[in-house]
Amino acid sequence: MAAGGGVGALILPIFANGTGSLLSRGLIVVGGVGAAVLAAVFVASRRAGRGLAVFGGLLVIAAAVVLNATPLSPLTVFAAAGLGVGVGFSALRVGERDRIWLLGLLEALLALGLAAALGPDAAPFVVGGVLGILGAAAATVTEPGGTRRGARPVAAVAALTLAALVFWVGANDPAIAWFGPQRSHGPRNQRSVAITFDDGPNAGSTLRIAAILDAHHAKGAFFSVGKAVERRPDITRRLVADGHLLGNHSYEHDQWRWLDPRYPELDRAQRTYRRRVGVCPALYRPPHGERTWFISHLVAREHMQLVLWDASAGDWATTDEQLVARRILRKAKPGSIILLHDGLDGDVTANRTVVERALPLILDGLARRNMRVVRLDRLLGVKPYLSRC
Repeated sequence: MAAGGGVGALILPIFANGTGSLLSRGLIVVGGVGAAVLAAVFVASRRAGRGLAVFGGLLVIAAAVVLNATPLSPLTVFAAAGLGVGVGFSALRVGERDRIWLLGLLEALLALGLAAALGPDAAPFVVGGVLGILGAAAATVTEPGGTRRGARPVAAVAALTLAALVFWVGANDPAIAWFGPQRSHGPRNQRSVAITFDDGPNAGSTLRIAAILDAHHAKGAFFSVGKAVERRPDITRRLVADGHLLGNHSYEHDQWRWLDPRYPELDRAQRTYRRRVGVCPALYRPPHGERTWFISHLVAREHMQLVLWDASAGDWATTDEQLVARRILRKAKPGSIILLHDGLDGDVTANRTVVERALPLILDGLARRNMRVVRLDRLLGVKPYLSRC
């Protein structure tokens, strides 16, 4: 049964959605299978009931969803552990203990060996394989003769962990619409892209970024933070007057308010834009991309649209403009919504010169690929502003 689970797990990467390479996903899945074999030795004994096997199957499904939906990241480590425990619980019959131990060891070595062969970039896969084994080992802590009783708390922890993973992936992955409709790109059959900027306005960089766009005959979308607009409404008014698009990016831009089901941030920011700039944005982008069912419902109720992205460079974490440009140009394709930052968390004094230096490189690179930069609302075919907030 464990061998059958191994074959099934190795097939899982075929269903990957393209966010990671087949080989890379396969490595982590193999690590999960190694963990599953070890779990099967102790947990899925002849005493284990069919309910535990069914639960193991549900764990495998949940882990497969996470593996399929997300790019290679630390989340994949936990999904691999969940996969291993799930397959282990499903294996109601195990073979001779020594053989199973040998198979588990061989699978673990295969995962780590293949990962090491990929070089420094494979470090997360190594960790994934190791933690997959440790996750299954945790499931083996049972009292002698009490397999089912010992497995229940492990099953509960595994279920809660995977439920949290599914929620976190749905709330944060810009390509996933589990929690309501959203747009992460435009039509793929036209060689047009949109460039968007988050977290401004910024006293030093925002207008210089707008001038760079204007010099390249392009217009950007600026998802501005309400509290920063309060401090520098003159910058935002200049953007709008110059034909750039203003989008809603919350009022405070903090880490926790998105978990509030009432989410007053949306309306508070809208009222700020109306009072300070004189427009009511029709597009909303949540800080860090984090959203829930409640946020999606509120956005739809206000006749707005939730917009994310499909090309980001992590420009907040580097000062290397060449790196930022390479990342964007590597990810951008027809219909892409490009994410850059003219501010940081609504701090109007943040240093964003890296984006100023990277933007001409990006625009020139797009032009060489015959990619036309259009304003976001035109890319998506939606209205830019509401008639009233």
